[in-house]
Amino acid sequence: MAFHNKLGKLGEQIACNYLLKMKYSIIEQNHRNKFGEIDIIARQKNLLIFVEVKSRSSEEFVNLNYSLRKQQIKHLKKAGSYYFIEKKLKLLNYRYDLILLKIDCKQKQVTKFSHLKNIIN
Repeated sequence: MAFHNKLGKLGEQIACNYLLKMKYSIIEQNHRNKFGEIDIIARQKNLLIFVEVKSRSSEEFVNLNYSLRKQQIKHLKKAGSYYFIEKKLKLLNYRYDLILLKIDCKQKQVTKFSHLKNIIN
């Protein structure tokens, strides 16, 4: 597995652990449908949350805030909307979140962490 894939998987696991500590339930990880992949699907009370995780080892953390391009946002929205159809869910309250991590691989620790809620209108 390539380094960036390992870093991404590590970031997703850290994000899941954080969400569990914050009393979210993890419904699925790496859900794929014809519109793309959703890193984490979580639930908190009656709210369904689609979470995109971005992990970096060397990039300036501030640049992570701009790491979702318009095309990625479009795919994430479509994948989230289609999730309701796939699972035959009645419309629930939902939102899209972004978790940003900067990981120091040598020290094996997270040096920056941010959870941005409701990133897509």
